[in-house]
Amino acid sequence: MRTAIMASAEPKLETAPFDPRFPNTNQTKYCYQSYLDFHRCRKIRGESYEPCNYFKKVFTSMCPHGWVEKWDDQLEGGSFPGKI
Repeated sequence: MRTAIMASAEPKLETAPFDPRFPNTNQTKYCYQSYLDFHRCRKIRGESYEPCNYFKKVFTSMCPHGWVEKWDDQLEGGSFPGKI
């Protein structure tokens, strides 16, 4: 009975779905594009627009945490190289 309680408390882990724009095994572009898409979506639709979270889910599962932290710092500092 204890394992049933613990299993239900664990977060559900999922990977990003296949995207035909990025068919190769190197998923770096998929990671970066999903990060851009998330921030573009929020910029256009607003922070409360729920469908934007799809892109967040993808980049958090695809991108190394260190990259995301670096990009977030760059966005805050105004030095992010991408076009959002």
